[in-house]
Amino acid sequence: MQAFWQDRYGDMLYKAISFCPVSAALFFGSLIPIAVQHESTILIPSVYGIGTVLPVFVFAILIAWGTRFVGVVFSKLTTIEKWTRCITGVIFLAVGLY
Repeated sequence: MQAFWQDRYGDMLYKAISFCPVSAALFFGSLIPIAVQHESTILIPSVYGIGTVLPVFVFAILIAWGTRFVGVVFSKLTTIEKWTRCITGVIFLAVGLY
């Protein structure tokens, strides 16, 4: 059973390092020893997790809002493009008949 948890911990460590080495170094190198030293295995990692996820959450909201804004602009451009295409067609027909 001990080998199972060692494999799990090692696998978790390798994935954390591969996705974000700085965050993994901060978490495993400084946060875990501080949490163990102060016997706060829930509070300190939870505060770290919330602090880490807040910027990601804010950027996700900004991206979603920006995408919605792009949809509105694209809808307006589609309307303008339709009128521009009709006007261009009329101009070509007028020049061709002239």
